Amino acid sequence: MKRNLQHIDEIRFLIIHLILVNHWMLSVALIMSSVDKTLIDFWFELTSPTLSLISGYLFFYKTKSRFDYVKKVKTRFHSLVIPYLCWSLSFFLIYFLIKKSYLYLFHNAFWYEPVKPLTFQNFLETIANPPLANFWYLQNLIFIIPFNYLVYYLLKNRYVFGLIFIGIFLIYAFNYNIYFSARFLPFYLLGAFFGYNEIYMPKVNVKFYMSRYASSIIIIPVLFFVATKTSDLDYTGLWTLPYKICINLFFVIAVFNLMDANAESWVMRYLRKYKDYSFFLFAIHMFYFTVVQRSLIKLGVEHYLLNKYFSLLFNLFSLFIVLVMSFATASFLKNKFSKFYFTIVGR
Repeated sequence: MKRNLQHIDEIRFLIIHLILVNHWMLSVALIMSSVDKTLIDFWFELTSPTLSLISGYLFFYKTKSRFDYVKKVKTRFHSLVIPYLCWSLSFFLIYFLIKKSYLYLFHNAFWYEPVKPLTFQNFLETIANPPLANFWYLQNLIFIIPFNYLVYYLLKNRYVFGLIFIGIFLIYAFNYNIYFSARFLPFYLLGAFFGYNEIYMPKVNVKFYMSRYASSIIIIPVLFFVATKTSDLDYTGLWTLPYKICINLFFVIAVFNLMDANAESWVMRYLRKYKDYSFFLFAIHMFYFTVVQRSLIKLGVEHYLLNKYFSLLFNLFSLFIVLVMSFATASFLKNKFSKFYFTIVGR
């Protein structure tokens, strides 16, 4: 099984890095309108769809002969529900304290939302609307859990499953509103189909056609172009979702084969070394971006953000610091408070 799922953790960890790039201007954009975004204004829309594809695949992988739904629900409860509650409620308190302190010290708002009083009602609302905005994805993963039992029986008949999938595709194509995001449900179901039927990543011998260095030089810019230039399309229209699915499959297959061809590269060594911190990085990065970038702006760098090269340097520096802070915090908690750490990361 491990061999068949080769590089899947590294791909997921890489995708989380792309999520950080998506969010690296969010904190600054909320308080500054005059930022030169010429070199930093791009968006990797395929991040959440790719994570959804992987999640669906892993949940239904090797379940054709035996589907222990109760065991899987217990696993998801520990790996998703408990971390979701821990992070959401903790950051409700953390943001309350930071906003109050910031307002007292600097006499302006730390964040775009007002300070919410510590009431039971606000605690409950925090569960539905977590202060960490990227947790919408975890919400979708949690709320799909009761439906996974139904999905499993649909998967037993691929024709019935296909009809249901087409129906869901039409719902999004004609812009009908359902709870699950268009960036989640179709890709999760597609991953479930691949996992249930044990369809593995196709391997292409990249080295046979060109050297691994040449393949990287050629394929990586192509992937960057495809990932950014297709992000502006919404999910309405009959051809958009199939197009998005093809883009995501192409991206995942290309990244997998690049990783396979460059297994000992410094990038792969980095991904293997820190991949266990994936969830922690996903959860904490929005907060750390806010802390790092607001601190730099208070030191007076906002005037330089009118320059496109400085804006790029500012974001790259912020990204580096956020990664260092995230890994350092995770390592400290893992070594000193291991039970707490494994609880909040769902392991």
